[in-house]
Amino acid sequence: MSWELASFALLFCALAAGFGWYERTHPSSKVLALVATLAALAALGRVAFAPLPNVKPTTDIVLLAGYALGGAPGFVVGAVAALASNVFFGQGPWTPWQMGAWGLVGILGAVLGAASGRRLGRVPLGVACLLAGLLFGATLDFSTWVTFSGEHTLAQYLALSATSAWFNVAHAVGNLVFCLAFGPAFVRALLRFRERFTVRWEPLTPGALPAAALIVALAVVAGAGGLARPRQAEAADAATTRATAYLLRAQNRDGGFGTARGSGSSPLPTAWAAIGLAATGRTPRHAAAWLARGAGRTAGRCCVSASASPCAGSRWRPARRRPRCCSSPSPSRRVRQGWPDRGRRTPPTPRRRAPPATS
Repeated sequence: MSWELASFALLFCALAAGFGWYERTHPSSKVLALVATLAALAALGRVAFAPLPNVKPTTDIVLLAGYALGGAPGFVVGAVAALASNVFFGQGPWTPWQMGAWGLVGILGAVLGAASGRRLGRVPLGVACLLAGLLFGATLDFSTWVTFSGEHTLAQYLALSATSAWFNVAHAVGNLVFCLAFGPAFVRALLRFRERFTVRWEPLTPGALPAAALIVALAVVAGAGGLARPRQAEAADAATTRATAYLLRAQNRDGGFGTARGSGSSPLPTAWAAIGLAATGRTPRHAAAWLARGAGRTAGRCCVSASASPCAGSRWRPARRRPRCCSSPSPSRRVRQGWPDRGRRTPPTPRRRAPPATS
C-alpha cells in the first residue's frame, strides 16, 4: 500500500468518525440551522478575503464555534466550510485534508472551552486563534508532503514548511487580528443562543418542595377552569337554540316577520330576523323570498310599522291613497324644518337688462 492510499484511508475514516459523532448527538433543528449558518459564514469569509494571500477569518469562526457549541458542532462547521468554499476555489486531493484540519481546529476549540469554562478574554482567545492558524498550516504542509513528495523524508517536509512559512505566518497573524476585532462578541452571541436551546435537568432540593406543590396546585386549578369552559359553551349553545326556535315560531305564513309575534310582516324586522337565522347556520329562504317580493312593490307602495305611526297594523297601501303618517312633509314644512326641497325645482328668474340710456 502506498503512502497516498494509506493517508487518504486514515483521513476518510477520521472524517466519517467525526460526522458519525455529530449524528449520534441527535442535534435539534435549531442546532442544525446554527451549524449550517456558521459553516456558510466560514466559507463566505474565506471567499471574501481571497485577494489577500492566506488571510481569512475561517479558522477563527471554526475555533470559536467549537469553543461555544462543543466538539461535534465545531468539527462539522470546519469540515463543511472547507468543502463548500472549495466549490469556489476548486476541489482536489487537498479538500479532505482541509476538511480534517479545520475539523480538528473545531475540536480543539471545544477542548479549550471545556478547560477554561468558556471564560477566556480577548487576548487569550486571540493567541489561541494564532496557534490554530499555525497548526492548520502545518497540517496542509504535511498533506503536500504525503501527496506530492517522491521521497517522504524529514528534510523534504522541512523544505516544504520553509517554503510556506510566510503564508502560514500571514494566516496566523490574520487570525489574531480577526479574533481581537470580533472574537468576544461572537462568542457571547453563540453562548446566548446555546442557553436558549439547552435544557438542564437538576435534582429537586428539599427547599423547592413547597414551590413544586404550589405549581401542581395551580395546574390543577387551571385544569378545572378548562373543564368549566365547555359547560359555558354548552349553555351558550342552549340559549342560541331557544332564540332560534322562537324566531321560527314567530315567522308568519307569508315568510316575513313582524315587530311582535302575530303582527303583520314588515321589511325591517324580517331583515333582522333573516340575519339572526343566517348567523346560526340556517338559510332563511322564505324570509329572503318575502323581502324580494316586497322590494318589487316598494316603487308604488309604502309600509307602515306598528310602532312608527298612528296607523298601526296597516300593510302595503297604494301610493295614491297614502295615509298622512306615510306622506313626506309639505314644501313649507321642509323649509321650516331645514329639509332640502328635492320634490320641486324652481326655474331660475331671468335677469332683466337695463334699458339703454337716451341722450
